Amino acid sequence: MANTLFFAVLIVLILGVLYIMKGDNPPETGYNQTPKQYIELVEQKKAARRAAEELERSLQESADKANQALESVKTQR
Repeated sequence: MANTLFFAVLIVLILGVLYIMKGDNPPETGYNQTPKQYIELVEQKKAARRAAEELERSLQESADKANQALESVKTQR
């Protein structure tokens, strides 16, 4: 009985590790990439981060302009 339980737990652990390792989206790390691919990945992430910051800044400016316009309308009344 102890052997059966041991093998059942072992099989479940192995299947769990295989499930995690198989993943549809492998992590984007430099472990499994060539140096050129890794540099391209870093550049893509940097470009995406800069684009997100630019979008956030433009949204903040738009919100500020909208607030200023709203305040000017309130003061004119």
